[in-house]
Amino acid sequence: MIMLDGDEVSCRLTSKCDEPTVGDFVKLDANSDIVQVLPRQNLIARKASGSKHKAQLMAANVDYAFIVTSLNADFNVRRLERYISFLDLQGINHYIILTKSDLCEDVGAYTAQLSDINSPTITTSVVTGCGLDKLSALLVSGKTAVFMGSSGVGKSSIINFLLGEDLMEVDGLRNDDKGRHTTTHRQMFMMPSGAAIIDIPGIRELQIWSGGDVASSFEDIEELAQNRKFRNCSHESEPGCAVVGNVDAKRLKSYFKLQREAKRASGR
Repeated sequence: MIMLDGDEVSCRLTSKCDEPTVGDFVKLDANSDIVQVLPRQNLIARKASGSKHKAQLMAANVDYAFIVTSLNADFNVRRLERYISFLDLQGINHYIILTKSDLCEDVGAYTAQLSDINSPTITTSVVTGCGLDKLSALLVSGKTAVFMGSSGVGKSSIINFLLGEDLMEVDGLRNDDKGRHTTTHRQMFMMPSGAAIIDIPGIRELQIWSGGDVASSFEDIEELAQNRKFRNCSHESEPGCAVVGNVDAKRLKSYFKLQREAKRASGR
């Protein structure tokens, strides 16, 4: 299914054509068969589950990726670091979207945990309207945004608000303070503003596919490392290390783990 002049059109993929993903622009023949996937501005892909040498395409040609997490038991700084590194390695502009602020007694306690993360953050609530004007301002005509996050963090509620109608199924919280999974497949929607929204189902596993260096995702660590005593300092046990002791141990462990994954991806 593709979007043609705002309408959905059924089509087939010819055997000679590369497989498209949501967000791709394609060329059709007279029979509405896809004969070519046009060059991409960018591509979001992750390592396919259980495979060492295959990528799973998630979205293409996006202007913004919104990493959505709720201000409750779902909130996980280490997971956010993974999303940020994953997107930075692929050159995708991103925002952290904090949801359900109306249900949170101390929003500051959550945002304080993001002090070392150099990513723009928008706190929102579909109940009070908090932050939704800032989010809407990013979605102007011609822009495409992808919403990513765990199941039940409120992506569907935000998308319904932005679309101005309830096109996405929404479910409530379970007893463990986590939302229920409602989106089952990737979808694209056109906003009244002319922007496009891509919704990706709740992600359980996000393995890095694109190789490189995650340094840009951990600017605080890289800045401290400039003052290292030894040029080949590993930031583990060297005397005079400027990083160890000045960076949260869990954040440093996350940095090492993601750096190893990115290097393995480079080897592929």
